[in-house]
Amino acid sequence: MNCADNDLRWYVIKTKPREEGRCLEELSSSGIETFCPMTKEYRWRRRRYETVAFFPGYVFGRFIFPDDYYTVKWARGVNSMVRFGENAPPSLDDSIIGFLRGRTDEKGFIDSTPEFKPGDPVRFRTGPFKDLAGTILRANTAEGRVLVLMDLLYQAKVEVDSYQVQAI
Repeated sequence: MNCADNDLRWYVIKTKPREEGRCLEELSSSGIETFCPMTKEYRWRRRRYETVAFFPGYVFGRFIFPDDYYTVKWARGVNSMVRFGENAPPSLDDSIIGFLRGRTDEKGFIDSTPEFKPGDPVRFRTGPFKDLAGTILRANTAEGRVLVLMDLLYQAKVEVDSYQVQAI
């Protein structure tokens, strides 16, 4: 294939459920440049962090449309290309992928933990204080913990993991 680099464009590819990895592997082995930012998400039932796609069910592929369309369409793990009606799939501007790549660390992860500041009102998502409100006193982002001031019958300070609270 003798094409100029400026013919290559980024497209959004919808994957089959939880098959982002398979899709990336198949497309990469076919010579298609791919990108799928990942994040760590806390799973309540398993009580641990797991690696998940930042955009679950979607990956980005850089190729020439329509030349590589069928290579992408029939790759294992691919459901379809994102398009609107019967029109050709819209391409993404390179700056969007550049922005996302700029937000990822060296391992390809985007930090999605909420950033709390002292004074932020929060509500507990889980645990014995579920649905109770409080105010952030201190946020320790390095350890992923926050100190919350709760107004019950008296003022109590509670230090918890940041995933246990959400901003109000």
